Amino acid sequence: MARFRGPRQDDAPRVRTMLLEGKVALVTGSAGGIGLGIAERFAREGAKIVICDMDGDRLPEAAAAVEAAGGEVIAVQVDLSAEAEVERLFGRLRDRFGTLDVLVNNAMMNVDLGERGPFLQMRSEGWDRFMAVNLGMLFYCSHRAARIMARKRGGSIVNISTNGAVRAHRNSIAYDAMKGAVDSFTRAVAVDLAPWGVRVNAIQPGLIGTRPFLAQPPEEQARRAMVVPIGRAGTPADVAGAAVFLASDDASYVTGVSFLVDGGLLAQGRPPQVELGQVAGPENLTEF
Repeated sequence: MARFRGPRQDDAPRVRTMLLEGKVALVTGSAGGIGLGIAERFAREGAKIVICDMDGDRLPEAAAAVEAAGGEVIAVQVDLSAEAEVERLFGRLRDRFGTLDVLVNNAMMNVDLGERGPFLQMRSEGWDRFMAVNLGMLFYCSHRAARIMARKRGGSIVNISTNGAVRAHRNSIAYDAMKGAVDSFTRAVAVDLAPWGVRVNAIQPGLIGTRPFLAQPPEEQARRAMVVPIGRAGTPADVAGAAVFLASDDASYVTGVSFLVDGGLLAQGRPPQVELGQVAGPENLTEF
């Protein structure tokens, strides 16, 4: 029977290589939150980065954070819902870096026309505008990036979806429906672009500690995190870990996948607060 062999004293130590060294990545919606977390991690993995956002005020600070992480970076203020603006963005990218290897579609826009709230109080103009803006951004950026990647027979597109595409959030019908479309888009485009060596995957984050979450009182943050089996809210770095894998050559045989990063939230049938008996944890199960 084969036995596990531990490392010998004279085994040479493994040197960790940067997973995205020499690659050029565009991360949309990256002035903060998940997008910035991904851009910083990509920089630490050796990528050259283009960050972009509508919020021009936060872009300089975000660019400084990416540079501090070791990346060469350009920052572009852009409205991705306008196709001409997407063309301008890709022109800046081409002039600075010449090519593109990784696209992360993270940007999302709320239009505040009644796209959130109870279904019976939603307004058709909010629905129409929300879908047009957000699915338009997804198409414009992906289509432009895919044309570059297909010519070089390789590349990775990573779409940021949500676990709400799998299980519904309350009062977020347009949001969940749009993200469900993101997942379907991911699968369909992955199959279509596979012959050109272009991989397309999605990440479905759960409860992540971005600005809206962190703006809540600590007790409210704790209340919301209680339902997560891992016992905490996620961080942008948690999402970035999945993104760097999907962007890298380590995922060269992975395409068309929607990958949950939610601390086990959707794996459970019901949260511990509604179980009939006590849920065992380290604090009340000391012997095993």
